[in-house]
Amino acid sequence: MISKNKLSGCTFGILGDSYSTFRGHIPEGNSAYYPLPDMVDDVLQVEQTWWHQLMTKHDMTLLVNDSWSGATVCTNTRDGQPPISAFTERAKRSFSGGKKLDYIFLFGCTNDSWLDRTVGEPKFVHRTEEDLFCVLPAYSFCLEYLTEKNPQAKIVAVINTDLKPEIKAGMIVAAEHYGATVVALENINKQHGHPSALGMCQILEQVEAALL
Repeated sequence: MISKNKLSGCTFGILGDSYSTFRGHIPEGNSAYYPLPDMVDDVLQVEQTWWHQLMTKHDMTLLVNDSWSGATVCTNTRDGQPPISAFTERAKRSFSGGKKLDYIFLFGCTNDSWLDRTVGEPKFVHRTEEDLFCVLPAYSFCLEYLTEKNPQAKIVAVINTDLKPEIKAGMIVAAEHYGATVVALENINKQHGHPSALGMCQILEQVEAALL
């Protein structure tokens, strides 16, 4: 039974990390995490991901899922990953304004926090390439770019649990500055730091609660 609400019939895109990957459902060349039964033993079908459930439950259309496992938001990428893996670069690749998106989900900073990248501060003007080496200036850039290139879209900033407090606080400040909807996740069930099947449902429920 498909619900009829303001999400019904809408289009969306995702700029994300491992939490939003599924092999075969992200751009070729991007690194996928799911399915990985040795690490998360109960997310084995794409239909179990938070975003696929959102799509099917609300009759939405996913136009782009540019998610990359292990990716940082900032340009100080994970060892072994190319510069294009950074959120700042993939924003320009996939969200330059050509798609008619109603919602864009920005779901990142988990790897920046785990990898102990330089945090910095939200920065809204006079941003340099050097600034993008730091987490919060890079996150600010992503929000600004997504907003400017997709003025018709509602930006949804999904914020993971267990991030460094200063990263979470800065993400909220930046998201609110650009008028994004903030979804600060709570109590997500995980295996090896990644959402389980229950965790995916909990992400869906919290996203729905914020948007509906």
